[in-house]
Amino acid sequence: MKLLYDLGAHWGESIEMFRKKFKNPKEWDVISVEASTLNVDKLAENASYEANYFNEITIFNAFVYHEEKEIKFFEYKDEFHSAGSTYSKTKFDLNSKKKPEYANLSHNVLKPDIFNIIESYQENLNKYEEIIIKMDIEGAEYDILPSLIKVLDPSKTKQFYIEFHNKKVGLNESIDLEYINQIKNLNILVKADRHGTNHYQ
Repeated sequence: MKLLYDLGAHWGESIEMFRKKFKNPKEWDVISVEASTLNVDKLAENASYEANYFNEITIFNAFVYHEEKEIKFFEYKDEFHSAGSTYSKTKFDLNSKKKPEYANLSHNVLKPDIFNIIESYQENLNKYEEIIIKMDIEGAEYDILPSLIKVLDPSKTKQFYIEFHNKKVGLNESIDLEYINQIKNLNILVKADRHGTNHYQ
């Protein structure tokens, strides 16, 4: 069996994307993690349809991180935009300036459940013949990647999909290239979205 980590699942769009990419989706389990409580019902609805094609889809309403930690994050939604969440105050402030109603509709979650990607990945290394990671976690990638890269096993993980959010969290884009090169140096194919276009290149 094979495993897809869908980290930052939103409404499950990536599950559909990979279903279309995989020759045989029934060979794959999916672990789908979404922090926003406002997105989970829609994610579950879409995942119930996609489950007809995959072996198993497991959903976690949790914050992806590399350690147990008390997290404060912001969650927002309006009638025109799907819900989003971030623990980056910088990203939240930028969104609030563009759409003031985000600030009005936001609420803080002080202790969301933590999905420890390091522990989960290491536990699953011996269970699966292949593991793909897709990560779109709204700025938390910069905290997680240093620890995650250290444990990546290129014999199991040959593809890594990631959306970076440097501008939204106030970092220079050179940090993205640094992480891309670190992963590539492990002989892992990196597909990155560095401009928020939802296209991995």
